[in-house]
Amino acid sequence: MHSNSEKIFCISLGCPKNRADTEHILAIAKKYLDNTSFTEDISEATLILINTCSFIEKAVSESIETILEIGQKKENWQKLCVFGCLPLRYKKELLKLLPEVDLFSFKNEPEKIAIDLISFLKGGGQTFQLTKNDLTERIITTSPFSAYVKISDGCSKGCTYCLIPKIKGAIRCKKPKHIIQEIKKLTQKGVKEIILVAQDLTSYNYEGLDLGDLIEEILKKTSTKWLRLMYLYPQGVTKRLLELIKNEPRICNYLDIPIQHASDKILKRMGRKIDNKRLNRVFESIKEIIPECSLRTTVMTGFPGEDEEDFNTLVDFIKRWKFHHLGCFTYSDEDGAYSKKFKEKVSKKVAQKRKEQILEIQKEISHEINTSFVGKEMEVLIDGYCQETDLLLCGRSQFQAPEIDGTIYINEGTTDSGKIEKVLITEAHPYDLVGQIIKDKD
Repeated sequence: MHSNSEKIFCISLGCPKNRADTEHILAIAKKYLDNTSFTEDISEATLILINTCSFIEKAVSESIETILEIGQKKENWQKLCVFGCLPLRYKKELLKLLPEVDLFSFKNEPEKIAIDLISFLKGGGQTFQLTKNDLTERIITTSPFSAYVKISDGCSKGCTYCLIPKIKGAIRCKKPKHIIQEIKKLTQKGVKEIILVAQDLTSYNYEGLDLGDLIEEILKKTSTKWLRLMYLYPQGVTKRLLELIKNEPRICNYLDIPIQHASDKILKRMGRKIDNKRLNRVFESIKEIIPECSLRTTVMTGFPGEDEEDFNTLVDFIKRWKFHHLGCFTYSDEDGAYSKKFKEKVSKKVAQKRKEQILEIQKEISHEINTSFVGKEMEVLIDGYCQETDLLLCGRSQFQAPEIDGTIYINEGTTDSGKIEKVLITEAHPYDLVGQIIKDKD
């Protein structure tokens, strides 16, 4: 029988939703495995965990390469456990493909994955039930001042290129009381920024309580300083939601709304259930109600059937709405996705060229927006000293999400990590800003 004493090394691949699951699993493992600790040195770990992603071909490759690399290096006394999207997508095929893995969990919910893991380490045959308190526990693995909170899992939209409904199933919304309890625990640990995530936030509905209701409950019952919304389906962005953001200073003036495309033909083939006219109305409403709102989006190039006219429509849309932040990826055929059946394939070379063109346009837009901040004061959440040098503090404003949206480098003034300080912006770059802390006069 395996000892309950474990030293855990963990890798979480893919999106922030995976990160939230990983932190939840770690918290349960620590509670139910005696003498459990965590290490950043894989060579001393008795247990290696990998939370995988398999949303697109590139993610599948990264997951498999990571497993193979670690599997070849691990010692006989080390156990390798793999869970997440890869086992859910490929199921039992992986048992033969990756014999290096000691345990695959083919479960969807993090609580069930944790039970698989604990049962395996205890030798199997033991059954136990989690408590209600276990459902909201987390061990923070990133910045101690920001945390992702997943409010639902799965998706019922059915976009033709997307495998999430097949991998994760139909949408399942978490109970509001569990979400609120999780946020309370995180804020008690010093977290200042709560980032709500889901495959689509706007689809949240638990027994008639929608996203707006949930946000109001969070604001009323928790003390979180910043509340950030990520991954909103365009047509789910309602006037009520926008008014709520406008009138509540604790909600970041920041909306992450993946549009994927702007051509009616391509949107229809994607199964997005929205057209160019309605997309424009959504962003018109945002700019009308929250003029200062920072926008992030994601787009795709090279979808089957995308011609120059379609691509130019997308470029025009990006130029019109001047997104502060934009991610772009090229389409790839995925086994099991309906879009793989489509003809009129766009070559990878053309798709890549279009992606590079969009990113170059976006670089100019981002620089233009950042330049407009020079000379202005803004509140900045201090993350700590920069990795490159301990001479500069790093932080983020409300218009910058962690890891993906750039940094504010502070070259004048000192303060403690985790504080929210007023900063005067003195210099702008395409993705980052430079500023100095403004101290209140006595």
